[in-house]
Amino acid sequence: MNALFLARGATVPPLYWMQNAAIFAACANLFSTALANLGFVVFLGLFFWTCASKNRRQLDSQSFPWLVACAIALHLAWQFVGLSYTDAPMAHALKSIFTDRKIIYVLPLVLVFSDELPKRRFLIAFLVTSSVALVLSFALKVPVLNPALKFNPAGVLHSHATQGMAFAMCSFLAAWFGSQCLRPLYKYSLYALALAFLLNIAWVTPGRSGYVVFLVLLVVYFFVRRGFKGLMVGLLVAAAVGGTAFLASSSIRDRVMEGVSEAQNYSSDVIETSLGRRMVMYETTWEMIRQNPVLGVGTGGFEQKFSAMAARKYTGWRAMPFHDPHNQYLFVWSENGLIGLGIFIFLLLTIWRQCMRGDVYANMAGGCLLAWCATSLFSGHFRTFPEGHMIAFVVGVLMISRHPRADESRPREDDGLVKAR
Repeated sequence: MNALFLARGATVPPLYWMQNAAIFAACANLFSTALANLGFVVFLGLFFWTCASKNRRQLDSQSFPWLVACAIALHLAWQFVGLSYTDAPMAHALKSIFTDRKIIYVLPLVLVFSDELPKRRFLIAFLVTSSVALVLSFALKVPVLNPALKFNPAGVLHSHATQGMAFAMCSFLAAWFGSQCLRPLYKYSLYALALAFLLNIAWVTPGRSGYVVFLVLLVVYFFVRRGFKGLMVGLLVAAAVGGTAFLASSSIRDRVMEGVSEAQNYSSDVIETSLGRRMVMYETTWEMIRQNPVLGVGTGGFEQKFSAMAARKYTGWRAMPFHDPHNQYLFVWSENGLIGLGIFIFLLLTIWRQCMRGDVYANMAGGCLLAWCATSLFSGHFRTFPEGHMIAFVVGVLMISRHPRADESRPREDDGLVKAR
């Protein structure tokens, strides 16, 4: 692998080790919080050491997205303003801000990953890691290989939501790599891998987030290729694919209808359900917003305020306290008000604009960002550890690009791949 990046006998630059540490952290994030933190701590240590040394010239400061950096700073600054009027204990409020740290990771990553080769290494490593999880997931589904059902095939990665979202991304990634292959064996193997990811989402992994990610990425694919006309075609194709999958797959149909039933019967269900819990949280969160629409209850104040209101309104499982309404936008609005929500949407639009002005890698990041925006209508995927880190790595690694330097090697045709451009 080193032969692709370095001349024989050359010294490995610090930039290369930083990239490897970040790639390790991104892949480890799929299944281990501890390993992900370890990898990123190593990355940050190498990054700050590089910034303090003459090797800082290796960082691509010329392509730095200053508008994105300003939007991130504004988003975090308003959360600190929210500390001035929150009723939450200060330690809890500061912990809430710390949970949002993942968006900051984008900034050092764009300085390190602006060249094409490390982006491809990242994508290959992500695809290989997810492929190993895919094989394990299918294997655990076979009764002969898992007779006692001690392991859940839907839980190979961090959670079923993480698994579904990662597999949906990798279905497109495998197809994209396959489209670049010169050798038929490589090409059709990767196409088969893409299909296997889709089959796993439909048959094995129970989370509905994977469906949303796949359909959003499908629409973005047509939009990137054909503009506004492609957007219309993409919406029609996504509707057709979704409808066909719903009718043809009993697994998908059962999961969707189960969610509809839970949402309709949340007020009478004796047992807590996933969608039923969300409906209760949405109802109470809307009441919180109506009481404090402009400023919100303050940073870190959601859990305390929500718990008090739920205890007054409900009994049983509906009165249980909760720290998050399972909707990213309602959470931001309830804690930091309409001002905070506007800043958060401005941040997302700023990143999206930067991604869609870039090359194919940046467009990939933009598609994933839009998918996260969609799934976050039903969860807090910008704040949860695995999904929040996943989108931060994808955006940070892929968003910014510069032309490869003259002394860097290119992927060779005899490797079976041609360039993406």
